[in-house]
Amino acid sequence: MRKALLFAVLFIPLILKAQYWEVGVFGGLSFYSGDLTSFIDFKELHPAGGAVIRYNVNQWFTVKSDFYYGSVSGNDANSRLEERRIRNLSFKSTMLDIGVQSEINILGYKSGHPSYRSSPYILFGLSLFRFNPKAQMNGTWYLLQQLCTEGQGTTKYNDRKKYALTQICIPLGAGYKYAINRYWNVGFELGVRTTFTDYIDDVSKTYVESDILKSHYGEISDLLSNRTGEVLAERLELTSSNERGDPTNNDWFVFTGFTLTYSILPNQCYRF
Repeated sequence: MRKALLFAVLFIPLILKAQYWEVGVFGGLSFYSGDLTSFIDFKELHPAGGAVIRYNVNQWFTVKSDFYYGSVSGNDANSRLEERRIRNLSFKSTMLDIGVQSEINILGYKSGHPSYRSSPYILFGLSLFRFNPKAQMNGTWYLLQQLCTEGQGTTKYNDRKKYALTQICIPLGAGYKYAINRYWNVGFELGVRTTFTDYIDDVSKTYVESDILKSHYGEISDLLSNRTGEVLAERLELTSSNERGDPTNNDWFVFTGFTLTYSILPNQCYRF
């Protein structure tokens, strides 16, 4: 008991002394990888921005909360594969991501301390994200989830459920942070969001017979499900025996860019 009390008296003040907050902004790019892109499609990069709050427990460990906003998109017309260009699907969606991550500062980092002025770090955590894919046809944009382009909720395909537009994901990534002076910090971060859905782009499984989509959701659903007629002389008749996407791989998306934060330091922090 005495040893525990002595530890508390000696070390807890040191731990508390190291704690401080950072608040700031994020600016960079967002993109996704899924059924309508290969790893990175440079034609489908979009500006992204957001806000960042960090709580620095000590020089090795930081808890970050962020609010990021961007867009993702994909287009078969960009593919080098002829079968993809014939499939002719496309989409875009805004992405809203709110999450909490742990940052492990590999070399140690602390604003105002000359020995811990910069460090690479790794991050992992949990986020809640919101998406809503849409596609353009004849100059008009249509929300795809409500059109159920893969037969979700139909009598024949009632095992296919309409996907949720708000889901969780797991951010994983790395970055580098540098203290400009006692209060201001800059950094670069690459954060990959691994998801549990294959429908960020509204494409996952197989085609559905035209008459089923028309009878349940109307002609627009059928036209946006099978768009081969827009690039071929005659539209292909596709059924559930024809693959539309690859259900074995979930989609993922990325926020990458720079952060600028201001440190709210206790008076005991070191000066440069």
